Order: sequence, then structure tokens, then C-alpha cells
Amino acid sequence: MQDLELWTLDELCDHAFDIFEELAAENLSAADYTLYQQHYENRGYVDLTPPGEDWVEIMMQDLEPELHFEAQIGLTGENGEADMVLARILLSREKYESLCHAQWRGQ
Repeated sequence: MQDLELWTLDELCDHAFDIFEELAAENLSAADYTLYQQHYENRGYVDLTPPGEDWVEIMMQDLEPELHFEAQIGLTGENGEADMVLARILLSREKYESLCHAQWRGQ
């Protein structure tokens, strides 16, 4: 990993949001996209987590926990409601790795 140019975790969050913003209108239902647009400033979030086993099955390859992260993007819940995850995006911390796979709410 010494020779790789890696995103910081903050940069990876920004990268995930950029991808989400670019693709959300095409991949979310109109209602979910409108809800996100109305509330993203106050309730929008991104969480980085290690990729789960479902990603290994989807990608049909092993994922390195130091290099690969799942970015969960959504809206925080209100009045005790659960958070709404709008997209799960699998990303690599390696800046020049093109790995990017998304699962969208409702798909």
C-alpha cells in the first residue's frame, strides 16, 4: 500500500457525495430524490463502513478492508424515526482505482 495514492477518509466521503449527486436523480424514485433535495442541508449524511459480505458476493472478488469502504448516504431520521439510507456505494481508497458500485434505495 506504500506506492498507492490514497484518498483520506474525508476525501472519500466527498468523493462518495459527488458520485451520489451525479447519479441520484437517475437512480432514486422521484419521491426519494425530492425528499433528499428538500432536507440534505440539515439531515444529509455519509457513513463509511467496511464492506459487508454481500459486496463480496456482488463483486465476486475479495475486498481489502484497508482499501475498500462502503459509503452509506442518506437522511437522518426525525422524531425517533430510523435513518433513511438512499444509496450504498462501494469505493476504493486508491485514487486511480475505478471501482465504484452502487445499490440504490428501492432497487
